[in-house]
Amino acid sequence: MKYKIKHTEIDHGTNYPLDVLSGLTGLGQETLQRLISEQAFSTSLTDEGIEVVNGKDFLHWSSSVDHFIEVEQNAHPMMEVNE
Repeated sequence: MKYKIKHTEIDHGTNYPLDVLSGLTGLGQETLQRLISEQAFSTSLTDEGIEVVNGKDFLHWSSSVDHFIEVEQNAHPMMEVNE
């Protein structure tokens, strides 16, 4: 199933923890981990040891795939979210 990545809340100058990025984009943390392992974008660690993704790197990747990604369909109902 094709999924349109939500990207309007992502800022170029911010580093996002994976759980926050997941919430802002609608992508599951497993999907983000897969993309990181495929080197779609990189991560870094904060001084506290939290893995983060740079907003600019994520937006660059997202725009390179026209803000669409193939994801597995689940049985959970979809809710409309205002962008």
